[in-house]
Amino acid sequence: MARADRLFHPYALAALVLGLALVAAPLVHHHYDVVDCFLAWSRASEGSRPWAVYTPGAGADDCDYPPLVPYWLTLVEAARRVTAAPEVGVLTLTLLKLPNLLAAFATVPLCLLGLRAPFGESAARYAATACALSPALFVNGLWGQFDALLALFVLAAVVAVLHDRPALAGVALGFGLATKLLAIVAAPLLAVYLFRRGGAKAVALASAASAATMLALALPHVLGGAGDAVLRAYTGAVHYYPYRTAEAYNSWYVADRFDVLVRGLSYPDIRRDDRLAFGAVTYRALGLGAFVLATGMLMATLWKRPHARVLVSAVTLHHFAFFMLPTQVHQRYIVPAVALAAVLAAVRREAAWLFFGLSLTATLNQALDLARALPTTQVVRGALTADLFALPLRTWRDLGAAVGLANISLFVAAVWVFWRGRASGDASE
Repeated sequence: MARADRLFHPYALAALVLGLALVAAPLVHHHYDVVDCFLAWSRASEGSRPWAVYTPGAGADDCDYPPLVPYWLTLVEAARRVTAAPEVGVLTLTLLKLPNLLAAFATVPLCLLGLRAPFGESAARYAATACALSPALFVNGLWGQFDALLALFVLAAVVAVLHDRPALAGVALGFGLATKLLAIVAAPLLAVYLFRRGGAKAVALASAASAATMLALALPHVLGGAGDAVLRAYTGAVHYYPYRTAEAYNSWYVADRFDVLVRGLSYPDIRRDDRLAFGAVTYRALGLGAFVLATGMLMATLWKRPHARVLVSAVTLHHFAFFMLPTQVHQRYIVPAVALAAVLAAVRREAAWLFFGLSLTATLNQALDLARALPTTQVVRGALTADLFALPLRTWRDLGAAVGLANISLFVAAVWVFWRGRASGDASE
């Protein structure tokens, strides 16, 4: 039993997954995100000037990432120059993905150490194992984006709040916001919980720590002359892709397929979210209104019942709601919800279905879209290419709609279970 316990310990499982990911890292990547954007921006840094990542024309879609990622892109370029490695090869592809791969591994000690006090040893180990084996985090690591890193920071902020450490929570959320603006989704619920537990002082302390962290990370870019570009990474993030969905297989993706297959409308015509849904209301306003309503309901519930398990339930559902309700959502935005659902399944075992369901749909959403976006030619021997997954465009979209329907079913069920527990004053807190 002792040997089996060591073999199946979350650390052992996470190390095995990390090893597999490092082997696969050079063999799979999203061509546009990695080659046209990240590695192009990396070259612009010249290995020593992270603020130069924001140089207009340095890569496709001028860099619109907050200040943290450019530092790593600069280190990648520095390593490439020292080793004289190819611009797109084993070293650059592996190094680019390393923070995300290590972040997926780091969810294990975060769960083991951070969840033991509020929820017990068994729950901590359950959550760590779930994160270690999550295929959604694994596929995200292979993609070449930074959503698993974002999920780690959001999860760390939640854990810090559970330990009544507002300053630490603010630092974690600050790192999250310096990675992607998406981290803001957790902020309203964390603020409510902090206020109910520690008053305005706790919220102020967390806010100040978060702001200080973001400013410290942004300062070198500002001094390098890229302050406006860093600011645009936040102010210009919304409406960058003005579509009902940016390949997120959610409610709007299903609506797109319905409009095309049932109503007979043209796909280019139905994509935009600034079209009128009814009266003077656009689809953008409709989706945002639905999310604001969901946010208000969750905040009200947490205000009334500021308990640890309720916080985990509310933050998980909030991230899922962000994926399902607003427009302009990308396929990878579901990843933080998967990590949070792992914790939810650990502290409320009857919610395990949500973690497994989200793991499946999040993996499929990323994998299907990644297969379409693979490079057309190999840059590393043995790498996967897009022609290996050649299917008609309609087939890809119909597969996406099927995943979208599954997500709608999961979301409706999650809302029903949460609301039923709220209405009944569920005491399992």
